[in-house]
Amino acid sequence: MTMDLQKSHVFNIREFGARGNGESLDTASVQSAIDACHKAGGGVVYCQPGGYLIGSIELKSNVTLYLEGGARLLASTVRAHYQPVDIHGFAGNELNYIREHMIWARNAHNVGIAGRGAVDGSGDRFFGKPGWMDSNFRKIKDWRPIQMVAFIDCQDVTLQGVTFQNAPGWTIWPVGCERVLIHGIRILNDRQGPNTDGIDPDCCQGVIISDCHFDVGDDCIAVKSGTEKFPTVRACEDIVVTNCVMKTPCCAIRIGFEGDGPIRNCSFSNLVMTETRTGIAVMVPRVPELLINHGTPIENISFSNITMDLVCPLFFHVGDDAVSPGMIRNVSLANIRGYARRASYVGGSRTIPIEGLRLSGIDLSVSGEMDDQFAHEVPYPYRVWDYYNKKGIPHALYLRHVRDVAMADVRLRWGQTQGPWRSALKIEESEGIRMMNLSASGCDGSPSAPAVHLNQVQRATMMGCQALPGTGPFLRVEGERSEGISLMHSDLSASRGVDVCGNVPAAVVFQTGNQE
Repeated sequence: MTMDLQKSHVFNIREFGARGNGESLDTASVQSAIDACHKAGGGVVYCQPGGYLIGSIELKSNVTLYLEGGARLLASTVRAHYQPVDIHGFAGNELNYIREHMIWARNAHNVGIAGRGAVDGSGDRFFGKPGWMDSNFRKIKDWRPIQMVAFIDCQDVTLQGVTFQNAPGWTIWPVGCERVLIHGIRILNDRQGPNTDGIDPDCCQGVIISDCHFDVGDDCIAVKSGTEKFPTVRACEDIVVTNCVMKTPCCAIRIGFEGDGPIRNCSFSNLVMTETRTGIAVMVPRVPELLINHGTPIENISFSNITMDLVCPLFFHVGDDAVSPGMIRNVSLANIRGYARRASYVGGSRTIPIEGLRLSGIDLSVSGEMDDQFAHEVPYPYRVWDYYNKKGIPHALYLRHVRDVAMADVRLRWGQTQGPWRSALKIEESEGIRMMNLSASGCDGSPSAPAVHLNQVQRATMMGCQALPGTGPFLRVEGERSEGISLMHSDLSASRGVDVCGNVPAAVVFQTGNQE
């Protein structure tokens, strides 16, 4: 943003009494400048270099808060300095909504924050020593404004260029908003700060997040649909995230939880995820105590051109107790490259399978230690909240209760591994699987493990696949309900071919044109 407006449209907070020494409370002066700007029909509220200690300030329509380089808004830790904000009478709770915010707007249009300065939430002063909820996250001393910057029922929101740092909870929370543009910002939070998400679009329509840098303590971007806050059901839809760098001890991208409203029509592209636990999490748990009464309906989501160096690349989960309309449907993942130290998990439930999954151009290398906890069987239901605390599933990519899955040009490789890792790909209790140009092997340390293991799978077609050097059996099929398995025109020369187990008739597997 350039300061090319006429002087009559620029409202300098110093002219309204702000001192900018980082110690005197400047809330009233900043708010007076905002009010005057709004009353005049709109313009820019200008913060020149300095430190401005504030409690709650309310942005209003046609007002842009501009922070010059060297300007810093610093959050007070005194609760009396904050104004409670109501959202349609929603009570909330300490985990997902406390009414105080550092900066907020409600029912505003054409509103934003821009510049090269910083918004500092004073998170380090709200937190104590580690041990929050028996974790490594820091304890909360007393209270905190859990959403630092909140836009509620707003239209045409713009955030550009500013650094948001040291948040005491979620950093930026657009909720019930339309047309939100977030470009070129940095979000830098304590990696041990509890719930210090980056951006949490919640029941919003038309959100674009681009060219941003995240280094936070919780999810970088969490797409939510907490429709319980509104009189009628609202979807979170038409979301675009592109050209971002992400670092977090939690999820780089999380879709679902919290909320029961639909999430749909989202695109995530050109992302780099490093120093991160989980790359992409798509979650449909049912948590009635948080007013998630059936689970989020999630559909029409695409991920593309993503580079990962992290622990767990993918975690897709439908809770065993989720009910319709909760679901995950029509998700595509393309051109994803990376290094992982845990398995990727894609699991529907027995009653709600994940449907319409598309994977293409995937190249993952898996390294790290594994134990034998799940060597023979992955428990069902698979726990959603502590998967990352276990070494877990001994397969590079594990799918269960999925339907209508297509894979093309997928390569699953092993790096330096320790312990009983098993198959590159294991699929259980699923149907309608199509694989083209899959390259894989069993783990070097488990010579009897197949590259691909199908258990209780119906209608699976594999074509143009390749067994990588060191493979034992390329394909193993088991389960009395397995049927309609085809393996065609594939290079099995580096493997021991096909292994049909137990009470599965040999005729279940059709082969033609394979090189052995």
